[in-house]
Amino acid sequence: MDTTGMIVLGHGSRRREVGEAFTAMVGRVAGRLPGMKVLPAFFSLGEPTLADQVRRLASDGCSRIVIMQYFLYNGVHIEQDIPEMIAELRREMPGLEFVVQPTLQDDPAMEGLIADRLLAAAP
Repeated sequence: MDTTGMIVLGHGSRRREVGEAFTAMVGRVAGRLPGMKVLPAFFSLGEPTLADQVRRLASDGCSRIVIMQYFLYNGVHIEQDIPEMIAELRREMPGLEFVVQPTLQDDPAMEGLIADRLLAAAP
């Protein structure tokens, strides 16, 4: 039976408190997914890295890794840098299946959230 591990991948920041807030948010998301392994990772400017967390999940017996790209837009990191990182991980661990989720770009839920916040501030 395949075991799935999940990673929420954020950019990272030089500010420690930003990384801590991201890690806490991923913990809250994990709390909504009982029985699932959900870990935070940082693309840049933070640890643990994507490779760190993929290796951790693989060592925990996961054969399928879902990566949620927690980015607002599909910039260079999404279109080039992260695919290169994942390609390297595929070469390193050919037995793993990787499923890469899209960014938040054009997600109706994000648009709804923005509209709700604007409406809450309207007179």
